[in-house]
Amino acid sequence: MSDEKWLNERKKGIGGSDAAAICGVSPYRTPLQVWQDKRGLSGPLPDNEAMLWGRILEPAIRQRYSDITGRSVRMFPKDQILHHPQYPFMLANLDGFTDDQRVVEIKTAKFPTGWGEPGTDEIPLVYMFQVQHYLTVTAFSVADLAVLIGGNDFRLYEVPADRELQEMLIEKEVAFWKLVQENTPPAPINYEDVIRRFRVSQAKTITATEGIVAAVESALQVKNQIASLKEQEEMFKGMIMEDMKEADTLIDVDGSVLVTWKTGKPVNRVDLKALQKEQPEIYSKYLKPGEGNRRFLIKGEKS
Repeated sequence: MSDEKWLNERKKGIGGSDAAAICGVSPYRTPLQVWQDKRGLSGPLPDNEAMLWGRILEPAIRQRYSDITGRSVRMFPKDQILHHPQYPFMLANLDGFTDDQRVVEIKTAKFPTGWGEPGTDEIPLVYMFQVQHYLTVTAFSVADLAVLIGGNDFRLYEVPADRELQEMLIEKEVAFWKLVQENTPPAPINYEDVIRRFRVSQAKTITATEGIVAAVESALQVKNQIASLKEQEEMFKGMIMEDMKEADTLIDVDGSVLVTWKTGKPVNRVDLKALQKEQPEIYSKYLKPGEGNRRFLIKGEKS
């Protein structure tokens, strides 16, 4: 199975990496983002260095797990995705499993934040939801999480099945999958969600409730406070810059650096206006249609 086909298969159900987001406890994604992904309304998640090194280091971490525990780690073929027997939309694509029925999940992390003492089940919440999802699908009673922190700190964590948490996951995922099937988006949970959910405006006027009138007044008040603070910031920065003149570094009496004001390297930019005027055919050839963005403007706010 190609990577593209595998990603498409994952859209047909809920995977372990979706569980925390669906429950609203993921720092990376919201329920609406997962819903848009399942409905095919968003592109693939962009790859990054952390994801790349996670893939590169996974075999080494898996081997280290085997060396320490004495257990062989078995792997399903990549094109084999497990389904919950009662809720087939609940999917599991495991990093590995053992002959004595232990889920093996492999992670890399830059910092130890959120990771407790090795040997415990004190792992970041987002991974707790992920492994409990896998334990729900497989009906295994325990998961081992092997993590390499900072490139040289290898740790093992043991997570037993939590039936209460698993029942909550099933309830949340059943409700979420119903929204996917019915093409009903979940409610936004933050500012970015609202923008993502309501991207296109319509020629329509509504009357504000008392609560929304109060929200408008509060938003404008905060906006004006920010503008006032910005003016003060620029005033103080101007005083500092005037004192520095051509100097690129300002230090305290103890030699510590307080401010730097350095000239950056020149950046070459395409003169789009000149290109459009002198080479209109080439300019038009590489134009891409874009979506218009809604502009939020409160009455009384400077445009």
